[in-house]
Amino acid sequence: MTRALTVVCGASAVLLAAASPSSASVVTPMDLATLTRLSPVVVRGEVESGAVASGTRGEIVTWTTVRVEERLKGAEGRSRIAVAVPGGMSPARVSRLVGAPRFRVGERVVLFARPTKGGLLTVTGLFQGKFRVEGDEAVQDEGEGASVTGSGARLPRTALGPFLAAVRGLVRRHPGPALADAVRAEAPTGAVEVPPSFTLLPIIPFRHFEPDSGLPVSFLFNPAGSPVPPAVAQAGFAAARQGWTDVSGASITVADGGLTTQACRVFFDGGVVSHGDPCDQFPAFDPDTCSGILAVTGVSGFTLEGRTVNGVRFLRMTEADMIFNADTECFYAGPDAAANYEEVLSHEMGHALGLGHACGDTFSPACVPGTEEDDALMRAFAHGGGRGGAPRASDVDGIRFVYPTAGFIDLRMNAPAFSTGETLSLRADLNGTAAVDLYLLLLHPAGFFVSMAPGLPVNTLVPAATDLPLTFATDQPLLSFAWTGTEQAGGYGWYAFLARTGTDPANPANWVGADSEAFTFAP
Repeated sequence: MTRALTVVCGASAVLLAAASPSSASVVTPMDLATLTRLSPVVVRGEVESGAVASGTRGEIVTWTTVRVEERLKGAEGRSRIAVAVPGGMSPARVSRLVGAPRFRVGERVVLFARPTKGGLLTVTGLFQGKFRVEGDEAVQDEGEGASVTGSGARLPRTALGPFLAAVRGLVRRHPGPALADAVRAEAPTGAVEVPPSFTLLPIIPFRHFEPDSGLPVSFLFNPAGSPVPPAVAQAGFAAARQGWTDVSGASITVADGGLTTQACRVFFDGGVVSHGDPCDQFPAFDPDTCSGILAVTGVSGFTLEGRTVNGVRFLRMTEADMIFNADTECFYAGPDAAANYEEVLSHEMGHALGLGHACGDTFSPACVPGTEEDDALMRAFAHGGGRGGAPRASDVDGIRFVYPTAGFIDLRMNAPAFSTGETLSLRADLNGTAAVDLYLLLLHPAGFFVSMAPGLPVNTLVPAATDLPLTFATDQPLLSFAWTGTEQAGGYGWYAFLARTGTDPANPANWVGADSEAFTFAP
């Protein structure tokens, strides 16, 4: 089994040119008054989840559920609404409508919505009816790839307070009826959660088992024939190892197996990095157009020993060889040589650890600009341009999935500061192999803490959940509440830790994961 990283001259332009004729969008600009007048629903809230479902003709529809914090217009009696947007990514295929608004879980938004002719609630004016709340500003969705024609322009970035005040004033001028019961404003039964932005090695998932016992995974390095000077290549090898090792919440440690003269894809000689395709195993690279296969990774040793991790049955990988192609020097020319080399080697090392391509090949969705998949180090096409080899969000999720620790928690809030009337939302990524008790503490500016548990006990460790079997989960909502103005001003903090089920939470030796987040409140 092999995985290849390719570079195609003008790859982005080629992909966009192939997609545009069937999916380009042209819109006339809508000002704020038009958006308000045409939208029976206007809300301020937080994106809670995303799911995909089939439409009436089998097309992909993405449903985004927003927890409502303020009903600016319509949505009476609803704590949540869901909007349907054409296109999306299902487990089997991908569809894209250029200019469709993009949402991410945890994002705070002001949303203008209206029914389609088919009775689904959707975003008004394609991307134009979605505004991100960034700090104290409202920012209209970019509508990437869409063309705006006619007089007028896209709405500028605006201070949130005046923006909301303007919307409230326009709602008084353009009131509307309540949302009709016949309009679907929630995700349909059978909608599936948006799949993760990473993939595993296809056909047969492989992983190394050493990290499960606290042991490193080692690779040998042969600098001969490298497209960059040997010292640069060895520095890139060190950076690639460190980049994957440093991912918090993953148990993998990648070690230096030392220098070697071994090369090519050879079975049972250890995992080796070599250069120049010395055994002529791969198609030739075209230096004139600087296009073709840059490097290939093959699983060169495995056993039939299996282990289930996060619901996936993996076979044990014992070695993987990473081979750089010959005549690729053009890709590493100029001041970005070291960073580009590091990117290619880090990508191939991701394959050698068990990750597939995030997008862009037969076994993964198409690469869509602006998505986590397209930003990933593990994208099938090299980014270049001096980006380097640091794992991005998709890659981090993938390596955490394949190599979980006993327990991991990562807290995230929707803002670092709050005032009266605003809503705090706390979410978390969770992952691990242990069964745990989850403790969530609110640190008060007066110096005491409150356990988020029944009765809200003060200065007493009481779990928010017990005997929780950890598995890979992202963007899980923990709690939210609105500030009334009666709370004490000052600096607060969240502290969460995972203790092995039934153990003494006061002893940090029983903890398998912890995280904290600080924030402030001013009435």
